[in-house]
Amino acid sequence: MEKKIHLSKGFYLGLYFGGVVLATIMLFVGIAMVANEIMAGIAFLVLAFLLWLFIMFIIMMLYYKMWAAIQDGHARTTPGKAIGFMFIPFFNFYWIFQAIWGFSVDYNAYIERHSINAPPLPAGLFLTFCILSLAGAIPYIGIIVSFASIDAGVKSIC
Repeated sequence: MEKKIHLSKGFYLGLYFGGVVLATIMLFVGIAMVANEIMAGIAFLVLAFLLWLFIMFIIMMLYYKMWAAIQDGHARTTPGKAIGFMFIPFFNFYWIFQAIWGFSVDYNAYIERHSINAPPLPAGLFLTFCILSLAGAIPYIGIIVSFASIDAGVKSIC
């Protein structure tokens, strides 16, 4: 019997957006408070950092479940490698394309191979997300590009 993997779009989107908004507010409050109450400001900054780590954990959990759902012997990687290799410095610049854009390509091949009546994923949108995520590291323009990559990432989930 095949194990079914269920993903809740509301859970992941809610945690992502709620966490990002809350962490950003906490960051700004912490920065503002450091001038007057240094310990309270630092506490807010530490809490914002911990919330960002939690959000990253949730996103990695989503990526793991995505890859686990298409394991039939033809996927380019395993769920553990898809996540683990994202933490290798510099190699992750390459690996993001395998783990995220590659998932859309492998998913589309999976639904075609198994004749599953499901809409294919827009591989171009996943590729755009990868490119914009890397471009987000460019000084100054990275902030603007980061917002575009968040939008592309959300559209790929929806």
